[in-house]
Amino acid sequence: MTETEQPKEERIIEMDVQRLRDFRNHPFKIREDTQFKQFTESISRYGILSPLIVRPMPEGVYEIISGHRRKYAAASLGYRKVPVIIRILDNEEAIIAMVDANLQREEILPSEKAAAYGSLQHVKILKKEQQ
Repeated sequence: MTETEQPKEERIIEMDVQRLRDFRNHPFKIREDTQFKQFTESISRYGILSPLIVRPMPEGVYEIISGHRRKYAAASLGYRKVPVIIRILDNEEAIIAMVDANLQREEILPSEKAAAYGSLQHVKILKKEQQ
């Protein structure tokens, strides 16, 4: 698939880690704690069980919507490619999907939760302005 092609249907593809970019102003931080080390060990043993969700960007790269921890763990293990699903999302849809995916995690700091809800509030304000 070239950068200009739009996927006709979602499917899992292998993508070079170098083409992935973190979500701009991503409120959830990756902490290299015991839980993360266990997560990395799991990926080492079993591989990445859930693909990352990404969206194409104009520069020919892909922005991660969901899967920052998976990408970081895989890269630390020397992975050159990771499984991804490409979704066409505008900025508002991307923020909502990113926040929703991360709020499902069990270990979230209050500051991360506050920043995530702030992002959602920003989306609501933008939608009101557009009406």
